[in-house]
Amino acid sequence: MTHRPLLPALLPALLLVLAGCATAQTPAALPATDAPAARSGGLSGSEVDQLVSRAMTAFDVPGMAVGVIERGEVVYAAGHGIREAGRPERVDTDTLFRLASVTKAFTSAAAAVLVDEGKLSWDGPVNEVLPALRMNEPWVTANISMIDLLAHRSGLPAHAGDLLLWPVPNAFTEDDIVAALRHFPLEAGFRAGYTYDNVLYIVAAQAIEQAGGLGWGETVDQRLMAPLGLERCFAGVIPESQMRNLAAPHNGDADDWTVIERNRIPSQPDKFSPAGGIACSLDDMLTWVGTQLAGGVGPDGTAVFSPAAARMMWAPHNWLGTSSSQKELHGTNFRAYGLGWRLRDVHGVMEVSHTGSLDGWRAHVVMVPERELGIVVLVNSSSSDARSAVSTQILYSYLDAPQRDWVAWYGREAEAASAIEEAPPTPAEIDTPQPARPLSRYTGAYTDPWFGQVSITLVDDALRFAADKAPKFTGPLVHQSGDLFLARWNDREVDMDAWVRFVFDPDGHVTAVRMNRHFESGSGLDHFRYLDLVPAPAPTRGGR
Repeated sequence: MTHRPLLPALLPALLLVLAGCATAQTPAALPATDAPAARSGGLSGSEVDQLVSRAMTAFDVPGMAVGVIERGEVVYAAGHGIREAGRPERVDTDTLFRLASVTKAFTSAAAAVLVDEGKLSWDGPVNEVLPALRMNEPWVTANISMIDLLAHRSGLPAHAGDLLLWPVPNAFTEDDIVAALRHFPLEAGFRAGYTYDNVLYIVAAQAIEQAGGLGWGETVDQRLMAPLGLERCFAGVIPESQMRNLAAPHNGDADDWTVIERNRIPSQPDKFSPAGGIACSLDDMLTWVGTQLAGGVGPDGTAVFSPAAARMMWAPHNWLGTSSSQKELHGTNFRAYGLGWRLRDVHGVMEVSHTGSLDGWRAHVVMVPERELGIVVLVNSSSSDARSAVSTQILYSYLDAPQRDWVAWYGREAEAASAIEEAPPTPAEIDTPQPARPLSRYTGAYTDPWFGQVSITLVDDALRFAADKAPKFTGPLVHQSGDLFLARWNDREVDMDAWVRFVFDPDGHVTAVRMNRHFESGSGLDHFRYLDLVPAPAPTRGGR
């Protein structure tokens, strides 16, 4: 198949403009399936096989699917390793993986379809099609656009509202997510910077539904997947007949891989699907990437979105900072965010890419438009290092740039990061004096305007926390000091325990409950800091 490249003559000029604006034996050792013969340009098929095998072994990855498309032709596509720990089935190019945030480009493309048809505007106020949308400031409410949503320039704090999406299952709805936005301060300033927020893509999906008359999943499946012949790529419901050849998400290492059951590929879409829920095979992802490189034109010549829409999605709508280390390592002068895509220059060529990260899943799409080159890496574990080592090694094999062993490089970086991490004491190791007051004084129902109600109860002389709409946030409160407790969630896979501090008035009544994340996992994201829990009003009694 031959794909038409996207405005190749304009890309070098665009690059110059952007650059000037910058301030035991494991399954990983098994041979690949569906691997092609050696080829010219970049790495040979056998070299990619060896690269993937080394990365899987180095970073304890059960399975991976890797593909390369160049000038409209798939030049490498192979599955490696196993789909699920403890089972013999191998990964192949038809195996379904979750894409996580690589999904965002599909949501932007769905919006592009409606913009092409005049049903939606890139720059117009979103609340013209989604009146329920209210931000924390009236002027922002009246002006926030689809570009603002899709380019992460709303001003919301980074990852605001993620507690409404994860962990699953929970009882929050898309309407809850839209309604929640009015409660978050616009800390970063509207259109004043880059703050990555998954909930913005849920709002964008609601706007797509209102403007087009179809749900987000139906829009993506019918207007993008079907015309391109993507029979193993799903935004909406996955038919029972297609719930086969599924990879599973894993934690742990090769000696003790465990499947993260809550993050298996579901047959029904999750509420977070517009931000990170599509499941797709490598074969179909390569067709999707080829379509992107061809400016929206599929392998049979079908155009799913216009060249103008393609340019809009790859335009730099939100500038990102560039560090000296990025300049030194990758020759990078500019970084920006488009609409569902990250943009930068790498040793003189423009790169369009996006990663995807969900517990137990990693994905990466990398494109070099002027070379008509696309790379896809899909992983069934949480190893960002494996994903990056493979995609970067393949990318650099096409560049006139200093070459290095990227598996070794990422391995050293991982070791260095691990060496400086200090293991926090477990609650059992902390000196925990008696609480400041009887445990019964902490009990009650507390409510937050966007998260809903939580209950603090006393069971067998111990406090327990339970969130009404988020059952994964259930577990004991372990006393630390004074009025400070540590919530230890029953499901240890949740991996985001929280500090819980009770605030009392002079009369000894609880006036507020403050929460912050316990950073034992190494993540710097405090998903709890915007909760404003206060005592819930007492239920009213009917008159006699």
